Amino acid sequence: MRRVRLFLWGLVAVVLLLTATLFMGRYLTDRQTTLGPGIVLDVPFTLVTHEGRTVGQADFRNKPTAWFFGFTHCPNVCPTTLMQMTDHLAKLGPNADKLNVVFVSVDPERDGQQILKDYLSAFDPRIIGLTGPKSEIERLAKGYFVYFAKVPLKDGGYTMDHSAMVFLTDKTGRFVGTLDYHEPAEVSLAKLKRLVDSGT
Repeated sequence: MRRVRLFLWGLVAVVLLLTATLFMGRYLTDRQTTLGPGIVLDVPFTLVTHEGRTVGQADFRNKPTAWFFGFTHCPNVCPTTLMQMTDHLAKLGPNADKLNVVFVSVDPERDGQQILKDYLSAFDPRIIGLTGPKSEIERLAKGYFVYFAKVPLKDGGYTMDHSAMVFLTDKTGRFVGTLDYHEPAEVSLAKLKRLVDSGT
């Protein structure tokens, strides 16, 4: 009888071990757990530009891209970052046309196409704004390891908490690095120059 119990406990242990192994294998296959150089950010999506054009992943695979996720009601980080990108594009000269710069709104509830268009009129006209269904933005943000969340305010309104980095990808969609909001302008510009040079 004791042998039977030991056999049954052993069988249960094997089943649990196999179940855990299969679960973890599927989890790690379905989910990229780290972001690093060379990771392909392959995220299918359908969104609308601030000019009203429907675009998807393939539209940004023709040249390197700088991706920034923010919102038009952002009090400081977003306008500062977009102004920095405007300055970088000016300093890149003709090479700026070899780079996509994309501003993805994480607040589609307020940032419709016209609002986004009006907002971006204060920055370099080559910056492309994207908005659309929340589900599409969530999918894109998750695929780019970008965090964002709605934060209620005491007056009944809300703001958005979000990642403040600019994510850089080459023309094949591979992640190559970031621009940090706090780093010196010359460091960011040097990164963009290297990115543009790698795409030629």
